Amino acid sequence: MRIDVIDTEAGFEAVREDWDRVYMDDPHAQHFLSWIWLKSYLFHRKRWFILALREREDRSPYVAFFPLRVTTQHDKKTGVFFDEIIMAGNFSADYTGFIAQPDYEHHATAGFAAYLKRQNWTHLKLEYFSGPPERREALVRALQGPEVMFRDSSPRNPENIDNCICPVVTLPPSFDDYLEQKMSSQTRQKLRRFLRKVEGDDDYRITMATPETIDRDLDILFELWRTKWIGRKGKERTERLIGATRQLLMDSFKDGNLDVPVMWYGDRPLGALANIIDRQKKSILFYITGRDETWKTPSPGLILHGYCIRRAITDGFKTYDFLRGNEPYKYMFGPDERRISCTLFRTRSGRNLGDVIHPRSIRFVYDQALQMYRDGAKAFAEAAFRQLLETVPSHMGAEFGLASLMFEKGKLHEAEAGFTALIGRIDDPNPVYLRLGDTQLALGSYDEAARTFGRIIERSPYDAQAHYKQGVALAAAGRQPEAARVFAMVEQYNYDNPLQRKFAEKSREALRRIVSETEQAAAAPVAASKGQKTSRRNQTGRASAKFERGAAELVPA
Repeated sequence: MRIDVIDTEAGFEAVREDWDRVYMDDPHAQHFLSWIWLKSYLFHRKRWFILALREREDRSPYVAFFPLRVTTQHDKKTGVFFDEIIMAGNFSADYTGFIAQPDYEHHATAGFAAYLKRQNWTHLKLEYFSGPPERREALVRALQGPEVMFRDSSPRNPENIDNCICPVVTLPPSFDDYLEQKMSSQTRQKLRRFLRKVEGDDDYRITMATPETIDRDLDILFELWRTKWIGRKGKERTERLIGATRQLLMDSFKDGNLDVPVMWYGDRPLGALANIIDRQKKSILFYITGRDETWKTPSPGLILHGYCIRRAITDGFKTYDFLRGNEPYKYMFGPDERRISCTLFRTRSGRNLGDVIHPRSIRFVYDQALQMYRDGAKAFAEAAFRQLLETVPSHMGAEFGLASLMFEKGKLHEAEAGFTALIGRIDDPNPVYLRLGDTQLALGSYDEAARTFGRIIERSPYDAQAHYKQGVALAAAGRQPEAARVFAMVEQYNYDNPLQRKFAEKSREALRRIVSETEQAAAAPVAASKGQKTSRRNQTGRASAKFERGAAELVPA
């Protein structure tokens, strides 16, 4: 057996034929594990990857797929980043897990678990994992061990709804059979009466979304949903959920896999549903609803679900799936219960397996470290740079960031060593030379600093900042004539960049000071006494000291 990793759009596109075959062969596969749904969902997200199992090392067809994602969290107590591997559809998919051809399920479980045990993670979350219990139990046996523990959970929302229970209606051949077999006599009579009323009264109607009305119909659905839930969920969370759900539903609509029925009384919308259509498995998945809470009868929810169930039976669908949650109203439609599971694996150390960052998280952690640096969270930034270097010892960005932090902390020799180690390894060494020169200035190594800034000028002859800083180093070393020549070079050039203009002006000001001091020294009577010579040396020393104090301006922001 062989496991490949698919993590590009092109790679995912290439396996559609195998994926569709495995999806149809797996009796436990659900729509949120279909190729068509995952394509739209994954392509909006980052750091996803799919484990794909082949029977042999050659180009034989794939027989199992496990879609996953990596997320990264920051522990503010320790400053350490840690990784989580989660199910690819988490936060939107009611069902997650893997798909496999029945003859290869055992191999898939063993192979996927072996791969995951070699990854760097602190948490592995099998949330809302669907499929037979044996799949989950086999993964638990394979993944737990001396380094990893696990626990199960049954998530409940504030209304005490168990989200690991999924009511699903198995649809009989006819709607009359459905009413007789699945509904109580009271609900059956009510639904028949309501449907007759809606379909026989011109004031009522049910519309189905079209490309021309989909935006309007989703606006209606979400406005009704918002009215009910904003008080419990809060405005920010409500709007975030609406934004994410709208994108998901629009993706399904564009794929031809979404129904949005709206019930009206005149021009007043009374309720709306969003049903995802799994054409491969012949299942309707009820995803979200909104209804006018002030309208009592006839019940928009009962009518819309009854209408959609009748339509699904007519179109040959096999199941009407109410998805996660055992809300009482779902049971009036005669469902059976399907159970899913939530299992959290956690390392006993509280750190990633292997004690390094997951390879898919390196760029993310680096970006976070840079942002921490910019925001002034220097201790967190330092911890992140060090964690990156534990993972990738040659990470030049982390080396540069850490050396910069050492400079700011006054650990100048560490900073100098860090910047020096980067020379010759980086494509554009000028930023490194700049920081190295600043460090040498702060150390009082003025001649070395002058040479370092000179290397920038060799590569970028018009760099006003490098000219100014080299002039500072030369003046601090008591080499005023050379400093004056360097400052004067800037007079030859024009600068559009505001930063370069600033250093050009600083160079002109420094040149004026040197010229002024030289003229004052030349105007003074020439004296041969020792005291006069000492005075001249002291005057030069004071001029150099001014430039040494000016080095404080060079600390990077």
